[in-house]
Amino acid sequence: MKATLIVSALLAATTVVSAGRLHTPTPSNSQQLVHRSFIVEYDDNHSHSHFATALKRRHIEVNVHKEYEIFNGAAITLRSDEHSGEHLATLAGVKNVWPVTTYSLPHIREPINPIEPFAGGVIQAAAVSNHNATGVNVLHDSFNLTGAGIKVGVLDSGVDYTHPVFAVPPATRGCFVVDSPTCRFIKGWDFVGDAYTGERKPVPGPDPMDRHGHGTHVAGIIGGNALSPNIVPRPITPWVGVAPGVSFGIYKVIGKAGVTTTEVLLSAMEMAYKDGMNIINMSLGGGSAYRDGPEAKLAETLTANGMVVISAAGNEGSDGVWMVSDLGLGDSTTSVASFDGAYATYNYFTYAGVNYPYQSSLIFGPGIGVNTGIIPILSTLDGSLSSGCNPAFYSGLDLRGKYALVKYSPGECDSKIRQASFQTAGAVGFLVQALQGDFVGFVATPAFPIAGVDYASGLALIEAWKANPAGTFVWGGTATSEFPNPDGGGPSGFSSYGLDGELRSKPDVGAPGGKILSAYPIAEGGYSVLSGTSMATPYVVGANALYMESKRAKPLGADIRRVFKNTATFSRGPGSVIVNSALKQGAGLINVLNAIRTTSSITPDHIDLLDTVNFKRTADITITNSGATAETYTLSHVPADTLNFYYVAGDPFPQGKPLVSKDQATVSFGSNQIQIAAGQSATVTLTFTEPSSGDASQFPLYSGFVVATPATAGAIAVHVPYTGMKGDVRQVPMMDTASGYPALTMVSASGQTLVSIPRNAVFDLTRPNTTVVPVVLTRLGSHTPNLTIRVYTEKNQFAGFMSSPSKGPAFGTSGRQMNLDEETNEKEYSGFDWEGEIYLVENATTTAHQIVPSGTYNIVVAVQKKFTKGKYPDDFEVYNLGSLSVKTNGPPLPELTDNGAAGSSAAVSSLASLGAVAMTSALMSLAMAIGL
Repeated sequence: MKATLIVSALLAATTVVSAGRLHTPTPSNSQQLVHRSFIVEYDDNHSHSHFATALKRRHIEVNVHKEYEIFNGAAITLRSDEHSGEHLATLAGVKNVWPVTTYSLPHIREPINPIEPFAGGVIQAAAVSNHNATGVNVLHDSFNLTGAGIKVGVLDSGVDYTHPVFAVPPATRGCFVVDSPTCRFIKGWDFVGDAYTGERKPVPGPDPMDRHGHGTHVAGIIGGNALSPNIVPRPITPWVGVAPGVSFGIYKVIGKAGVTTTEVLLSAMEMAYKDGMNIINMSLGGGSAYRDGPEAKLAETLTANGMVVISAAGNEGSDGVWMVSDLGLGDSTTSVASFDGAYATYNYFTYAGVNYPYQSSLIFGPGIGVNTGIIPILSTLDGSLSSGCNPAFYSGLDLRGKYALVKYSPGECDSKIRQASFQTAGAVGFLVQALQGDFVGFVATPAFPIAGVDYASGLALIEAWKANPAGTFVWGGTATSEFPNPDGGGPSGFSSYGLDGELRSKPDVGAPGGKILSAYPIAEGGYSVLSGTSMATPYVVGANALYMESKRAKPLGADIRRVFKNTATFSRGPGSVIVNSALKQGAGLINVLNAIRTTSSITPDHIDLLDTVNFKRTADITITNSGATAETYTLSHVPADTLNFYYVAGDPFPQGKPLVSKDQATVSFGSNQIQIAAGQSATVTLTFTEPSSGDASQFPLYSGFVVATPATAGAIAVHVPYTGMKGDVRQVPMMDTASGYPALTMVSASGQTLVSIPRNAVFDLTRPNTTVVPVVLTRLGSHTPNLTIRVYTEKNQFAGFMSSPSKGPAFGTSGRQMNLDEETNEKEYSGFDWEGEIYLVENATTTAHQIVPSGTYNIVVAVQKKFTKGKYPDDFEVYNLGSLSVKTNGPPLPELTDNGAAGSSAAVSSLASLGAVAMTSALMSLAMAIGL
């Protein structure tokens, strides 16, 4: 929504111009705005020289960090606070302005590090099963495809290019020499330096050595080779990457802190393209679920010019729907989900001579416990394994010096309660059996370890204990071994759910990403087992390289993505009732052998049915037969699980574990068979009907696959996924009012808590560097196209939009909070501190921004609903937080209107409903930002 400027004598100093758009995405708690730094995009007929002239005319001083060549724009920092991004957007020839934001590496799941040296006789079950499932082994063994001749750019933390898995025989070490025929790493640059944090000035240089580890692991998955028995150091099991013949470009965009920025990413993407990279890998996370950032625009341009851009979907599966990273949301880019393999590498312990895999808690590391006995806590009612929540079940047991074995029972009691009880009883730790399938993760202290075991191992431990109660429980230290994976064959639990913020289908495909053994910097042990979509993404990159090599050509990125989606294998993993939802697995697990062999394809590569209000009842697909003979195709429909994330009444947050049902859509084809001549295509109209069952008020998300199966024996069937929502997406709750948000508050005198604003308080904002300022708290359960904080005078006159020193102007797209911060187990929220500055209008249609004059103001938070046009207040959830008084040096306000009023509130919230809020997590970051 753009506010209307009422031109009058009061506005003589305000010039209305035809201007670009200032984008002000509200960063998530894992992201930050870089102070006074912006990405500026020019109009198509303008250039750097035009921009420089416009700056000079308006007396705006900037430091230009980078003038991009493919992306028509620049990265700049304003030299003072006198000007803002709004001023930049009003310059002639400017199309868009974005604040520079940070991106971080996704939270890596289940790290097992370091790997002990290789011990003979251990099979490479995990790597073999992954490569078998994806067809990679056949391409290596029968077709000798290695990705030779393909160049892959890795935008990450650098690579330990000396690692022996990257050696070119007869060399025993890898090397980085520009354009060398005897080195795998032939291009590269360090854009940031080891100490880079996003705020700290980058220290670029020619050496992209990895000091973090993530980039080396990624590169190993793409193209490492640890099969040689003479390799030093030797891994616990031999393995080979997907495309061990590719050449690499190393683009170090992340230092030791694991952070980069949009400015750096754009530079690296451009360099990779100019260096001739065919594919780029971006295993990064973050974003708002909307694809309107400069990285997405550049990725689309690069893809249209032949490059393949592949990025991680994210590791936020426990946070429910709409959590795919925005770097992969482009129309032509590929977003990758993670799958678990049939075998996986685990730390292990031994009981009565048998090895059992386990997952250590997030703080307690692998193998730190003591070697002693165990006691299963059995229910006194039926003899089954107890949760350990009822001390009566073990009050008569001697737990001294032993581990208690209990079952996972979510919601019954907190692990801290069990820990305290077990410690009182003398136990040295406890093990938790999963309810089904894979492991349960916990946070614990090193002094009292907690470890999760899978369901089958828990049952086996009980029987082993019954047979030998005096057996000894022995930790395996940091050693690892291969075990069957209880959740193998399906999407990883941690892998993020789609869709994007506008109900478009993401992720695109899946690949092995659970418990992947790969290279790690030599200084850190040489090898590591990591889990994440960061590991699945390079697997797809390697598969793309094999495909390119097989075709002896460089197809467009969108064409390659389509063939991989068409030929993927959709799965039925643990917890699924039909097949896994396309929101979780995309089109399925990639099969590069099928992608190469197929002579059929379907366009488009996905179908977005949207919600009930905007339901796309029909969709056309085009089937192409590129074979040498005519083909008859049989059309069929494979429905997938329907997922319900909004089944808890009053909770605006989607639940981390959805309810799974068989509420299916139906699809009709007219005729279910069609004959297509060799080299020809045919269009088929599909007619969809929403599921007849399911509660539309809970917004169930349904999906499925339309399959075209050729009649020719051995020919590859192809398919296209579809997704949709039953219900009106505009009714999805946005703000967490149940927890008392939004709220108007202030920092306490101690600086340790946020407290309610005292009655009749006046904030003196004329004092230099004052820290006693009001703070608006928000907690979003869903992404929004526009989160605004509006300021009104006592007379209900619209003054403008709040501008926060730590968050920037309070309007623009905003990502949702995580329900619970996984490190602290506390609720996430955002804090907007205010020092009196406002923007008079959205999207920089004027140069008007100012400090409000002294007075009393009403503060209104307005959150735009999904799939609306942004008309205020009709398309918003509106919350009037009440009034506050300020003393400032601001000039009088012009007359403005935003077609709404402070009185049109839907709710009023204050800190009273929250209680005192501890200064932890996000608030500590806020306190630092405002100078506490």
